[in-house]
Amino acid sequence: MTTILVKNVSSHLEKELRKLKAEFGCRTWAELLTKLVEAQTIREVGDERLNEMKAGVKGFLQLRTPVSNKWIGRPSVVDETRKTRKHDAS
Repeated sequence: MTTILVKNVSSHLEKELRKLKAEFGCRTWAELLTKLVEAQTIREVGDERLNEMKAGVKGFLQLRTPVSNKWIGRPSVVDETRKTRKHDAS
């Protein structure tokens, strides 16, 4: 059996890999690597879908000006959370 040696991996990445190893039920790192490679699929986006996505992003970004103009005062997460809770309570 071939041995895989990986050096200079951050502790965060190592923790994530250990989690994946446990979730997939792999006994060895080679099994995990095999499953990850097999799971890797390449998905191509067609030109039509890409144009739809670009139009959606452009439309979303155009909302910035009207929303900003209607916003009263400086935006605050705390204030918005309070407003939402008051709205939900009524």
